[in-house]
Amino acid sequence: MKKVFTRIFFILIGLFLFLSICFSAEILPVLSLFGSVKTQPFRASIKDSAKTHVMILGTPHLQSLGDHFKPSLLDNLLDVLERFKPDLIGVESIPPFLLEDMELRKDKFADVINQFAKLRIEYGHKMQQNLKISRQKAEDIAHSLFLALRDEPKSYDKRAELVQCLLASYDDVSALLQWSYLPEAFRSRYKDIPDNIHDYINDQLESSNEIISIGISIAKRLGLDRIEYVDDHHDKEIFLKIASKLMAEIQNNSEYLSVQNDSFYKKSQQRLQDAVKKGDLLPYYIYMNSLEYEARDMELQWNLWFRTKLQSGLDRSRMALWEVRNLNISSHIRRATALHPGERLLVIIGASHKPFLETYLNQMVDIKLVQLRDVSSNIN
Repeated sequence: MKKVFTRIFFILIGLFLFLSICFSAEILPVLSLFGSVKTQPFRASIKDSAKTHVMILGTPHLQSLGDHFKPSLLDNLLDVLERFKPDLIGVESIPPFLLEDMELRKDKFADVINQFAKLRIEYGHKMQQNLKISRQKAEDIAHSLFLALRDEPKSYDKRAELVQCLLASYDDVSALLQWSYLPEAFRSRYKDIPDNIHDYINDQLESSNEIISIGISIAKRLGLDRIEYVDDHHDKEIFLKIASKLMAEIQNNSEYLSVQNDSFYKKSQQRLQDAVKKGDLLPYYIYMNSLEYEARDMELQWNLWFRTKLQSGLDRSRMALWEVRNLNISSHIRRATALHPGERLLVIIGASHKPFLETYLNQMVDIKLVQLRDVSSNIN
């Protein structure tokens, strides 16, 4: 019996050594003889310069500036972003295929659609009816038209047809970009788009919304074809169930009230107003994308949910769902870059997302993060 146990022991040792040799510790967790698991990061054999470069541009929501907004405020920022030379641009908007999924689950996402995509879907349906095609068919035709325009870039009729198909496929930002490439005289006399949609897309080109004022502006400078969508609101399926109870519990919480009265956001808003008066938002964007801003915003806005200590635990649920949203956004960012290895992606998104997205993306083996301040300092 003793010999049997000895033989089994040496067989197990041999098996462990064999597995250790076959599977590198850099790829799989190392299992110790005592049962603990230790993980080591996977390191790709690729230089940083060859990786896919991603810049997360944290932004205020520029529509809050109202009549104080002027496109010239962004000139210096756009110059810096142009120097980054992104091949792709991602914006804080829901991907078309996810909107279609949300439509099929209106019982769960009706509020999300109404808040974030009401006109996209309404006008999308109208264009689908006009063209007598489905959303997916419109997307397929748009793909063919993109290819055709590479051979005939001055075909205004093809580009206008592309705009219609993009609108029908819920790809409204790419539709705006393509519409902006058409001469104003052609746009004004083009009648194949219903009047209300025609007026809407013309008005949107003048919007202060950062999706247009930064995203489309820099895409047009660089001659890009389309815009990528990286936002996600699937967390709302759970969050909307707890939101009213969470607010009822939190509204008189001393930690919550202290954040509402903190001077950090008031000073930040004053800094934004000062930048507007000086006619240049670049310094404010460099500040908003700084480690200093991120650290303070994280402490006030997100560590808050661990200081409130609600008995229900809904404060921690709030934090978990914010992480869910940002993990999903990170997935959309990686999806957008999957067919573009080694290229450059600029993501324009609310500043509170930035530290979370960079934490997640920094774990990805073929992603190199780029900071606005570094590109700006290289120019200066």
